[in-house]
Formats: sequence, structure tokens, C-alpha cells
Amino acid sequence: MQPPENLRWAAVAFAIGFTVHGLDHLRRGMSASPPFIMVGGTVQGLFVVLAVALVLMCRPRAPLAAIAVGFGSALVFTYAHLLPTFLPGYQDSFISPPHINVTWLSWFSAVAEIGTGIVFGLVGLREVAGVRDSVFRRRVRNVYQGGGFDPEAQSDGRPADRTAAGPGSR
Repeated sequence: MQPPENLRWAAVAFAIGFTVHGLDHLRRGMSASPPFIMVGGTVQGLFVVLAVALVLMCRPRAPLAAIAVGFGSALVFTYAHLLPTFLPGYQDSFISPPHINVTWLSWFSAVAEIGTGIVFGLVGLREVAGVRDSVFRRRVRNVYQGGGFDPEAQSDGRPADRTAAGPGSR
């Protein structure tokens, strides 16, 4: 089974954006950012790898991972790089001094990662909404076709399997 095309492309774009941003940190030097930023980026990298892997392996929770990791990354990296410094040990602001070795590549990589994170989250939201919408449509169609509403019905609208013997069966 293939992952949804849009989600797959968004995952690949996000992985590329994250990688370019990480390479910019290496270019700037490991001492250019506070240790908290370096540790946070490493932990974030693990979440990115996990979310992208879930998408590419077609796991059911992949859209939820895309939402959490995509929007979470965009929020965290906006705080870390694009806002003025509020907490120096927890930010590597590009607009407040000392912004060590910040170039156009730094700006491009940060904006690319934030943008692809937002896209990854939005595509995940759309996928979750589409799945819920299709399940709802199948259940409504079942009601209109005379099948009635069966709360135990399968997600594809098929009636529940009641052939198994259970409590109260003869």
C-alpha cells in the first residue's frame, strides 16, 4: 500500500528542509548555537525521522505524526530563530546579537524548514479530515440504502461480523 501522494511529498520536502537547516548549523559551527539548541535539534531530528518513516511505511498514525511534528517544528524553530532573544540559553535568534555566522543560507534554511513543517502539518490535517469524511460518507450511504445505522459497523461501512459465539449466544 502506498502512502497518500500529497503526504508522501510533504514528508520528503520536510525531511529535505530539516536536513538543509541542520547542514547550516554545521556550516555555522557547533559553538554558534547554545547547547540547548543543539540538543533540542537532535531530539527534533529523531521526531522528524520517526514521522517521515511512519508516512513512508503507510502507518495509520502517520497523518497524526505529520500534524504534531510539522506544526511543532514550525513553532519551535520560529521561536528559536526568527523572534528576538527572550531567553539567551534557549534561542539562536537570527535578528538579535550575537547571531554568529548567520548568512542568507541560514535564513533560507530556517524559513524552508518552517515552511515545509507547516505544509507537512496541513497535509496531515487534510488527510485526517479526508479519512473521517470518507468513513462518515460510507456510514450515511449505508443508512440511506436501508441498512440502518450500525455503531459496530466496519470503518468501510460493512456490517459487523456477529457470527462469533459470545455471551448470550445459543
